[in-house]
Amino acid sequence: MRRVLVTRPEPGASETAARLVEMGFEPLVLPLTETVPLHPALSTGSVDAVAVTSPNAIRHAPQSIFDALRGKPVFAVGRRTGDAARAAGLNVVDDEAGDAERLATRIDAAFTAPAHATVLCGRVRRDVLETRLLEAGHRPRLIEIYDTLPLTPTDDEVQACLGDHPVDHVLVYSANGAVRLSSLLERPVLQHCLHGACFYCLSSRIAGALRVEAGLEVAVADFPSEDSLLALLPALRG
Repeated sequence: MRRVLVTRPEPGASETAARLVEMGFEPLVLPLTETVPLHPALSTGSVDAVAVTSPNAIRHAPQSIFDALRGKPVFAVGRRTGDAARAAGLNVVDDEAGDAERLATRIDAAFTAPAHATVLCGRVRRDVLETRLLEAGHRPRLIEIYDTLPLTPTDDEVQACLGDHPVDHVLVYSANGAVRLSSLLERPVLQHCLHGACFYCLSSRIAGALRVEAGLEVAVADFPSEDSLLALLPALRG
């Protein structure tokens, strides 16, 4: 059975592991980051649209945020984020963007500037969404819902997770996680297990943040979604 290392934070890591089991793989869960809530409050002000950049922005948001934004049109970065927002009672009108650039484009196409866009996001992020909205003449207001903190597993924890057998595939979901993984790849315990593994990245930007030794294979999903990422795996099964 092919072994797949999952590096994303919980609870997403366990959700991915369950999908991998259904696909016939053996998942190995080793989160390299964790998300923690920031307990924000929604200040008063006009809200024409809501942008949600991650399921974590829903998972860690207080109920007061949902109550204040109920009924407002919500633009989610992807389907999983959209599903989480719907489950929280929000009015999701678009969840097909895939990344921050396209999310800004879709909001701009739906509203005449200046529109007031409330953005539910993480503290650790690129500034692409707000920058693109500002450039288009809109007025984004950021609400940082959660923070992303690094996790540094010990050699014993890595050994307990990976065992003595090689890992066939590695899933990398964020640039932050790619940087953490790159630092861990310098350890002998990981070099042994991951030598010959294929690294699957959610985007080219994430792949660019991953530093692997020459000769190791890196592949990038056609679209920045987990479905596209996991779709790369079956072709390598056997």
